[in-house]
Amino acid sequence: MLKQLKWVLPVILTILFWQCQNSQSGGTLSGKVLGADGKPPVIAHVHLIEAGGNVFHPIKSIKVNKDGSFSINLPAKQYLNLYITAAYHKHLNLPLVRKTGNQSVKMDFQLESYRFKNHFDRVKITGDWNDFAFSTARLMHKEKNGTFTFMVKPQADTVAYQLIGLLPKEVSINGTQYDYLVYDHGGDYKSVLNKTDSVMQIVFDPQKLPRIYNDALPKVLLKSGSLLTQDFMDIKLLVNRYLYNWQLARKQYLQKFGTDRGFKFDFSDLLKALEQKKQETVSQKVKDYIDIQHILLIRYGAKVDDAIFKEVAKNVPLTDPFWSLNPQVMPYILEKAYGIKKANAMLEKSLDKIPSKITRAFVLVRIGMQAKDNHNVKKQSAIYNQLKKDYNDIDFVKYYLKMLNPEARIAVGKPIPDFSFKEMDTGKEISNKTLKGKFYIMDFWATWCKPCVGEIPGMEKAYAHYKDKNFTILSLSFDRSPDDVRKFRQQHFKMPWHHVFLDRGIRNKVGGEFEVGGIPKPILVSPEGIIVAMEGDLRGEHLDKTLQTFLGK
Repeated sequence: MLKQLKWVLPVILTILFWQCQNSQSGGTLSGKVLGADGKPPVIAHVHLIEAGGNVFHPIKSIKVNKDGSFSINLPAKQYLNLYITAAYHKHLNLPLVRKTGNQSVKMDFQLESYRFKNHFDRVKITGDWNDFAFSTARLMHKEKNGTFTFMVKPQADTVAYQLIGLLPKEVSINGTQYDYLVYDHGGDYKSVLNKTDSVMQIVFDPQKLPRIYNDALPKVLLKSGSLLTQDFMDIKLLVNRYLYNWQLARKQYLQKFGTDRGFKFDFSDLLKALEQKKQETVSQKVKDYIDIQHILLIRYGAKVDDAIFKEVAKNVPLTDPFWSLNPQVMPYILEKAYGIKKANAMLEKSLDKIPSKITRAFVLVRIGMQAKDNHNVKKQSAIYNQLKKDYNDIDFVKYYLKMLNPEARIAVGKPIPDFSFKEMDTGKEISNKTLKGKFYIMDFWATWCKPCVGEIPGMEKAYAHYKDKNFTILSLSFDRSPDDVRKFRQQHFKMPWHHVFLDRGIRNKVGGEFEVGGIPKPILVSPEGIIVAMEGDLRGEHLDKTLQTFLGK
């Protein structure tokens, strides 16, 4: 009997161990990934991302099998983000919501193909020879047969590259010539060629691009698991389709009128569809998610009743991990529901109990930026120190640390650094010395920056009013080419003040010296060369109020 126990006991312990492990398991996600043609893509990946996180730092990523199948172990969390990528296809970014944190789900996904340009006049190439830098991408040579070629000297056993200019947006994706493809860890793929000679020709053939367009894609089909999972994904897909239509409509408006001022988009059909889903579901979480998607449409011009903010704030406790699906909107919803003062008090009191680190970071950033705008240096410094100590590993926090740094060189009350540039229009030197004795705004911007362009009408109005009151503007462009600025000023806004183009040779240096973490970044300088106002005080309706303070009415 004892001899039998010697081998039975280890078996029992092993079984109990695995049962314990499985009880703590987060389940699995399995299924298939198919391309727009209904077949497995050349290469595809499934990425698990922390809710509110980004594709650059996934929890885990797996390569999809050749037949399109995949299976990935999930962490024991109810709320996650799912990011699916495939060569020649648009990525799919969806919420992965389950009833419990250990539920297994089986789903199939069919992706939407990239919508390539109809004609190609210019195609750029970047690769391992220039560290895939956009700024030093080279033009490919267009051949008579419509293909594009580029000669390269391999520096290893392989050559990896991507092409720029195949899509309406300037992004880099894999080409049509490759021995194999590899994931670029940013949502797309690199083409890789094995070395065959000391000098190799890379060929892009537009005829080989898979143009399979289907407005019904992407699709998601739940095979097993909770309908809750399908509901959340369907809502996100529905909203994304309308936002794609918003982009098309805005693009057409820009082409027709040269500006997006006055552009409006009718979201009524989407809002009706969301309301119908809200009435049909019995899940309060789905209802709240629909309301949050409605609130997020504000940035695209949709109107939202104030009652929705109060309803969401009442339904979703501050400590609910549900907020992690859209962490950036949490403090905004509370401010609209209760007012800034009460909302901030509630958030600071509950901060340590908010389970998502990313959500806590968004809360601190919002409170810190408000403190900066209100010139509350003590509060700003406290938030800065807390973010630097506990949240410095989050990407977006690094950007805001630069803006909240109480020891920043570019700050109200500090002297503007020495600078000297060549003006675009005249070729003459413009510097802090030539501008001494005047109030002037240094405005870091670019034509591709929508918020920058949105500020221009107010800036033109302010310039016309104050230009004879010892005031001027110096715009410093981060565009890819000075021609982009010239064309923009010819077609859209005259911007009749000083202009400088920051070329690649000085862009990083100037950006560092003036602590340009993002644009637009306006800085108001006094006749003595001292910074007297910045950023929020010089944007929107605050611009004229600030200028009145220093220049009078």
